Amino acid sequence: MGIIVETNCFGDFEQADDPKVLIIPVPYEYTTSYVKGTKNAPQAILNASKHLDSFDEELWTDVSKIGINTSNFVACEFVSNKSKQPFIEIEQTVRDAVINGSMPIIIGGEHSITYGSMKAIYDLFPDVSILHFGARCNLKSTMLENKFSTECVFKRITEIMPELKITQVGIRSLSNEEANWLETNDPNIEIYFSRDKNRWNIADILTNLSKNVYLSFNFNALDSGIMPSTSIPEPGGFSFEQACDIIRNICAFKEIVGMDFVELAPTANLNAPDLTAAKLIYKAIGYSFARELGAFEEEESSQLVQS
Repeated sequence: MGIIVETNCFGDFEQADDPKVLIIPVPYEYTTSYVKGTKNAPQAILNASKHLDSFDEELWTDVSKIGINTSNFVACEFVSNKSKQPFIEIEQTVRDAVINGSMPIIIGGEHSITYGSMKAIYDLFPDVSILHFGARCNLKSTMLENKFSTECVFKRITEIMPELKITQVGIRSLSNEEANWLETNDPNIEIYFSRDKNRWNIADILTNLSKNVYLSFNFNALDSGIMPSTSIPEPGGFSFEQACDIIRNICAFKEIVGMDFVELAPTANLNAPDLTAAKLIYKAIGYSFARELGAFEEEESSQLVQS
C-alpha cells in the first residue's frame, strides 16, 4: 500500500523557532506478525493531521500555539539479536529533542521502537515510569528468533532498566509464556486488564507512576470497532473517550516527558482510523501542555474520574 505524501508536518503547522513538541516519524516495520503496514503509519497520520482543527473544543484553546514541529523521518537499520546498538537512530533523535527543549513524540511503526526511545528517556529522566496502553503485554522472550521483536519490547526494557516501573492498561491477551514469567518473577509491572476497566480508579493508576511519565500508546488498545487498522486488532478495548479520560488525568497530575504512538496499519480507502490516530495524538499534546495553556488551573482537584 503506497501512501501519497500530502504533508511532512504534523497538522501542517508552520514550524516554530522554539517548539515545545517534536513529532518524530519512524516508519520501522520488520517483525509484525498479523496485519502488515505499520511502516505506512507515520505518513498516514501526518496526512490525516492536516484535517484537524487546531482549536481544541475541550481545552478551549489553540493547542498548536505551543509550537509543534516535525522532524525528518528516522530510518532505522533492521534490529536483530546481533545488533550492537539497537535503535540507536531513535535514541539519538529523542535525546537531541529533549536537550533542545522539546517533548519527543514518536509515531511508528511497530512497537519495538519504544526500546530506542526509552533508552534516551531513561538516561535523561532516571526517575521516569512508563504508562503503556495496549491489548498485549509484549513480554515475550523472543519471537521468530528475534528478541527485539515488537512482541518482546517490554521484556527487553525490563532487562536493561530493571528499576523502571511499567504500568500497562487495557491488556486483554496474554501468552502462556508471559503469564508464567509474571507469576514466577517479581517485575516492576502493574497490569490493568481490559475486562475490569469499568472498575478502575484513576487514582490507583496514578500511584503506580512516578512524577515523570513516558506514555507508550499502541493503537490496538482501542477497540477494534473504532480501530480496525492496527497490526493486531483486538475486540474489547477502549473507546476514544475512555482513552482520553485516562490521558487527561495523568497529564493533570504528572509530567509527561515523552510519548510514542505505534502499530497503526493504515487500510486503503478507510480514513477514519488515520484521523482517529492523529486526533488522539493532538489531544495528548493538548493535555500535556494544558497547564501552560491555562486549562487545568481551576480544575485539577476535580480531574480524577472513574474510567
